[in-house]
Amino acid sequence: MVDVDQQVDVLIVGAGPTGLTLALTLARYGISFEIIDRKTTPSNNSRAIGIQPRTIEVFSRLDVAKEVLDRARTIEKGNLYFSGQWTAKLEFSRLVTPYPFVTLLRQNETEAILEQALNRHGHFVRRGESLISLTHYPSRVLAHLEGDTPRTIEAKYVVAADGANSSIRRMLALPFSGKSFKESWVLADMKARWNISREEVHIFFSNRGVLEVFPLTDDTIRITGNLANDESFDESKLRELVEQRSHMPVEIDEVEWFSLFRVHNRMVDAFIHNRVILMGDAAHINSPVGGQGMNTGIADSFNLGWKLWLHLKAGASFGVVSTYRDEREHVARNVLQTTNVATEVLQTTLPMLLPFQALGADVFTRVNLINQKITERIAQLHLSYPSHSRIPFQRVAEGKIFPEIEMIRTDDGMRQKISEVADGRFQVLVLDDGSRDSAALYDYLNEHQSFFQIITLSKTSRPFFDQGNELAKSFFMRRGVLVIRPDGYLLHKQRHLRLAPLQEKMSDWLPFA
Repeated sequence: MVDVDQQVDVLIVGAGPTGLTLALTLARYGISFEIIDRKTTPSNNSRAIGIQPRTIEVFSRLDVAKEVLDRARTIEKGNLYFSGQWTAKLEFSRLVTPYPFVTLLRQNETEAILEQALNRHGHFVRRGESLISLTHYPSRVLAHLEGDTPRTIEAKYVVAADGANSSIRRMLALPFSGKSFKESWVLADMKARWNISREEVHIFFSNRGVLEVFPLTDDTIRITGNLANDESFDESKLRELVEQRSHMPVEIDEVEWFSLFRVHNRMVDAFIHNRVILMGDAAHINSPVGGQGMNTGIADSFNLGWKLWLHLKAGASFGVVSTYRDEREHVARNVLQTTNVATEVLQTTLPMLLPFQALGADVFTRVNLINQKITERIAQLHLSYPSHSRIPFQRVAEGKIFPEIEMIRTDDGMRQKISEVADGRFQVLVLDDGSRDSAALYDYLNEHQSFFQIITLSKTSRPFFDQGNELAKSFFMRRGVLVIRPDGYLLHKQRHLRLAPLQEKMSDWLPFA
C-alpha cells in the first residue's frame, strides 16, 4: 500500500499560461487541485507576446482582462512591405469583438497576472517540484513528485501542461506526430532607433527572407525572421538582417534578449489518455507565425475547466469531460494546418515570386471581407465546434462564439457586456415578449440555479432590459432562449419558450433531465 501525502481532484503539472489558466478556472469553481512546476522561480522568458482578442474575451470571464490591457500595448493595424515598399494593411479594428486589436505583452508578465489572480483565490504554485512517475488505477492516479521533500499525490485527474518537452507525454510514450521546418528563426528583443510606427506591427518580405517587427514599448521592439543558414549568425548581425530586409536604416542601442529556434508543427494522437489530460504545448505545438500557440493553450484550459466542474462537482458523466478531446483536437488541427501554410508562405524567398506576392497582398487586403476573414483567423474568432444545428449566415449559431452583446442595466442605463456579468454558470438569455406562458421554463431554470444564470431580456425586465427590442431584433427573434456555455460558445438556440427542447439539450451536460 502506497502512502499518500495529499488527495486532490486535479493535479496540474506546469505553471505556464496554460496551467495557470486552468488553475484559476478550477479555483473559481471550488475544485480541489494542486499546481506544480519544476522551475524554482517564475519564468523570465517572453517567447510568446501576442494575446489574441478571443483570449482577452476569456480573460474577461476570469476577471483579469482589465489588468492585462492596463499593462499591455494594443495594436489595431499590421503593415505588409515587399522589397522595402509598403504594400498593404491588415485592419484588426473592424473585428466584431469588444477587443478589436492584438494585445502585445511579454509572456512572463501574462503569467504574473494569472498567478497573482490565483493567489487572491488562496492557491499557490508549488515550485521546484517535478513529476517523476505515475501509477494508474481505474478511478485515480498516484503522482510521485520529487523536490525538497519527495511526496505522493492522489488525484482523480492529472493534467499535463508541462510544455513542448512534456515529461508526461514521454512517460506515456505518446507519438508527437508532425513536421519540423529545416530553417532556423531568429528572435530578439532590442532597444532601437528606427523610423517606423510604434503603434503598428510591420512585416517585411524580401529576397533574403521575412522580418516581423512588434513594438513592445516606446523604445523596445521584438523582431523575428527566418534564416537560411544559422551556423554563424549571432547578435552582431542583427542590424544587417534588419536593414537588408526592411530597406531602412536602424540603430540598435541594446539587445535585451536573443535566441535562435526551430519551428515545429506537431500534435499528439489524443488529448485524453485514461485519467491523464494533455493541453497546450504538451498536446500540440505550432509555428509562432500569427501568435497562435499560447492562445490555443489558454483556450484548451478554459474549455476543460468548466467541464471538470460539471463532472467533479455536479456529478455529470465522464462524457462531458471527453468533449474536451473532441473539440480541442478539432481546433488544434485547424491551427496547425493554418500556421503550416503561413510559415511556408513566409519562408518563400524566390525573387521572382515577390511581385506576385505583393500584388496578391494588395488586392486581398483591399477587399474588406477578405481582410476581415484574415484578421478573424489571426484573432481566433473564427474557431467553432462541431454542431448538429448549423444554418449559414446566422448571426449566432450553435457551436460558434457568442457575440459579445451589451445589455442595458435598469438601475443606471449603462451598458454592460455579456462576459462582464458571467459567473461561470451557463448563461440563459430568455427573450420574453410576454405573449406566451413561460412558467414551466422559469420553474426549471430557477430549480437549478446552481447551473443557470438567468437573464431575461424584454422592454421592462430587470436587472437588464432590451431597449426598443434592440437585441431581439438583432437575433431575428421575438421570443426564444439562447444558452451560452461558460466558455462563451452558444450551446442552444430556440425560437420559443417551450421547456422540452431545452431540457433535452441540457441532459447531455447536466446530471438531470
